Amino acid sequence: MLKFLGILLLVIVIAIGGVALSIYSYLSPDEQPPRLAAPSSVRVIDAGEIVGFQGKNDAHAWLGIPFAQPPLNDLRWQAPRPVVPWEGRKEMLEFGESCVQFPMVPQDGGLTPVGSEDCLTLNVFAPTYGPTTVPEGRDKLPVMFWIHGGGNTVGSSSDAPYDGSLLATEHGVIVVTVNYRMGPIGWFAHSALRETASTPEDQSGNFGTLDLVKGLTWVQSNIEAFGGDPTNVTIFGESAGGVNVLAMMASPAARGLFHKAIIQSGIPALESADQAEQIGMSPRGTPNLSSREIIARLLVNEGRASDFDAAVAMQDEMPANELMIWLRSIDAVTLYEALVDGDAIMGGMIAAPANIKDGYVLPDLPTEEVFSNPANYAQVPIMIGSNRDESKLFMAFSDEYVEKTMGLPSKIKDLEGYNRDARYGSNLWKARGVDMLADQFSLNDPGNVYAYRFDADDWRNYGSVDLKDLFGAAHAMELFFVFGYFSNPLRVVFPDSTFDEVELLSGSMMSYWAEFAHSGNPGQGRAGEEPAWLPWGNNGGGSFNVLDTELDGGIRMEQGMLTVASVKAEMMEELAGLGKDERCFSYTMSTMVGHFDDAEYESLGCVK
Repeated sequence: MLKFLGILLLVIVIAIGGVALSIYSYLSPDEQPPRLAAPSSVRVIDAGEIVGFQGKNDAHAWLGIPFAQPPLNDLRWQAPRPVVPWEGRKEMLEFGESCVQFPMVPQDGGLTPVGSEDCLTLNVFAPTYGPTTVPEGRDKLPVMFWIHGGGNTVGSSSDAPYDGSLLATEHGVIVVTVNYRMGPIGWFAHSALRETASTPEDQSGNFGTLDLVKGLTWVQSNIEAFGGDPTNVTIFGESAGGVNVLAMMASPAARGLFHKAIIQSGIPALESADQAEQIGMSPRGTPNLSSREIIARLLVNEGRASDFDAAVAMQDEMPANELMIWLRSIDAVTLYEALVDGDAIMGGMIAAPANIKDGYVLPDLPTEEVFSNPANYAQVPIMIGSNRDESKLFMAFSDEYVEKTMGLPSKIKDLEGYNRDARYGSNLWKARGVDMLADQFSLNDPGNVYAYRFDADDWRNYGSVDLKDLFGAAHAMELFFVFGYFSNPLRVVFPDSTFDEVELLSGSMMSYWAEFAHSGNPGQGRAGEEPAWLPWGNNGGGSFNVLDTELDGGIRMEQGMLTVASVKAEMMEELAGLGKDERCFSYTMSTMVGHFDDAEYESLGCVK
């Protein structure tokens, strides 16, 4: 039992930041049969002929399709370049390499990076059609373009449960999952780069953002070969993937490449140029891993500067071309060694700037202004939501909240305090990441904004630790339901008595998601049998769909809107009645996702 619980909790750790279950072996202990090229999956795309295979759920799958040149050597920190065509038939049977990142589970106690810079590939899942029966004309299928999460520093399109085969075969869609450069390889803004780059894209620093734009451009050029409709593309993503969906909405470079958007647990976050370049502290309170910080550390690590201050001065004095040639000569392992200075956080994620407001790829405007003015973003039908207990995933491994056995949470120390802090943290997430955005989007485009809250928490009780209390409807848990991904080991964490209900909810959610991709309105799902999902603006505004199992009230519409101010007012009143140490700790933990305020903290008698 303890061994299995350890595997389960490790799997949940891997879900942090939206990268759910990236180590497939934990979920599927049986060795997978070899993938054999299927003649029925031969397709011709811009770069050449490809063949895939017939895999899970009898879907066709093509894995590891390159959508840009490998961004190596001189192409590091440049916008993605077109693929070089190949001759002959290329087998697409295996996922491409993950992009460079720290491992979410440290290997041998270390943080040596994994993955490759040669990682710009995508995967396509489609219903099974022969080359001559691919849908055409009005029969072409909607496209669902998935952007994985992981704090924009970890994760991959190959992570489970991002297998789009069930969505494709059950609901008649084409699912595309995509890799993009992350961390300081994906986002890197510096004056030397701007001086040596010849195009606005190369000067922008937004290379991960541009990878996603390139992936969408690939869809426009190639998806008809798979039966997809390039005029009906839905982008969807969770956590950092949801943040990147918002970035696609804000980017003029992505305009017209998609037609609907689904934002799962994303919070609007566009970084300023100062945050991306200047030395200082990140919002998490750790050293900001800006370009200048990283370069200074590299100069010290490589023995070119005696100390950090000397390195800061040296990079200002080096000619721009010399600096960039040197930076591009450094291998990824050496580059990532400069990031390890107590800055790596749980799950391998780091506090590195992403989605930079460069004024070209992304507008140089306050984030609130971007999404309040329809002239500044793509006004498309939107589904947006969060999970009721978002914060619990991040709290479940804190020594302040839980007792541990063999390094794993085995008991919640103070369940009342745990639930209180999770409630305020999750409500702040919902206020900023869902309600306030949905309200603004709805003002600009009434009737085309649909909100949800995911409430399912039907976990097993292991006695010493009840997973329903520990995780509840935590961050990333809806991913299993959206993709219908429930492998045999994962089933064990749900009591047998509830699993049928879990699968029914998953089926309903997939149906809603697919119907939105088809029509721009989740309505009553693809078969018209689900409870009606009404728009946010219904009945004066604040309408959202609660996604839950029948055991806890089922799927139902509720009414109400949270704001950051309303949540904080309630929180401050309750915290004022606690002892000093408890209220200071609770405030810090409840506001950890971008809501910490020095004045509020001090008003509680706390000292920063």
